[in-house]
Amino acid sequence: METEALYEMAATVARSAERMCSQRGGESNGLPFQNYSGYPFYIDEYNRFAVLTVAAFPEAEELFPLVDLQGARNPGSVGGHMWKSYAELSAARLGALSAYLKTKLGTKEKEHEQIIDLVNANLRASIYQDPKHEREVQDVLETIFRARTLDFRREKDTVPFSTKRYIPDFTFNAIGLAVEVKLCKDKDREKDMIDEIGADIIGYADRYDRIIFVIYDLGFIRDTAQFRADIEKKGNVHILIIKK
Repeated sequence: METEALYEMAATVARSAERMCSQRGGESNGLPFQNYSGYPFYIDEYNRFAVLTVAAFPEAEELFPLVDLQGARNPGSVGGHMWKSYAELSAARLGALSAYLKTKLGTKEKEHEQIIDLVNANLRASIYQDPKHEREVQDVLETIFRARTLDFRREKDTVPFSTKRYIPDFTFNAIGLAVEVKLCKDKDREKDMIDEIGADIIGYADRYDRIIFVIYDLGFIRDTAQFRADIEKKGNVHILIIKK
């Protein structure tokens, strides 16, 4: 497996594990640890990525030992405090592993990931009211990019494909990156976005090394992992879903 693809998968799961650990436990329901019950999945994912990482970089074996859940694989067999402990362990291990893999990326790939991290960290916090149009999200992204003095062009580059011409929302030509923005503002939009993303991939694939689709979701994408899965099978595509 290519290092970039391995890093991308590990980083995505690491972010998901972090979100799990950052949620309140649901004390009002009398289940203060319920949000941590998914820890077995994240421990298994860490172990899977650790094996793949060591296969690619044998020197990492001492850095990323496997975690044996032993009798704790079934959350029902241990107390909630252990759920929380294993959840936090999985988030820490996945974060460390993805950080290690990031150091193994090429220069362009590192810059791609820096932009993903920048958007992931700042877009939600920079939107104060629910946007009604994609252009509103684009405007916020442009402000974020300009604040970091990034070298980009907005809706300036045209990509001809067959009889159609595509205009990416943002292009970072020095690093071969295109960023496209989508807004999911109602329940019918999800299917339309999948069709649009598929068409964009066909149009952009030969021009750019990487395509990032930033989707600002107002609460209509139920299963973000399923939404990303098939699309991200193409190694040069990343789906970044930002929830309101």
